[in-house]
Amino acid sequence: MICMLHLSRGGCGVKNVEIATALDYSKPSVHNMLKSLSEMGVVNQEIFGLAHFTDEGRILANKYEVCFEVLQNKMNELCGDNATTEIAICGILADMSPEKIDELYNRKKK
Repeated sequence: MICMLHLSRGGCGVKNVEIATALDYSKPSVHNMLKSLSEMGVVNQEIFGLAHFTDEGRILANKYEVCFEVLQNKMNELCGDNATTEIAICGILADMSPEKIDELYNRKKK
């Protein structure tokens, strides 16, 4: 979601191939991911077209972006800035409950 958020700055939609290229994922993997996000109600995707965040999806993506930055700053302090820490942070965020995401997000906002 964070990648899609960055690619869709300005409110424009994003093509599957753009996300696949940015993440170095296959187009079918991105298609399946967007299908799951669509079923969750956070993304609308036109058939053979652009993917757009729903209002709820954009709010959620912004929360994840803030949480990513918080964790990234801490990890960079401990391990230095590298791609391995970014992958680890994504894994941590993926395993966090929505309540923990909200807690981390709200702590950052204070």
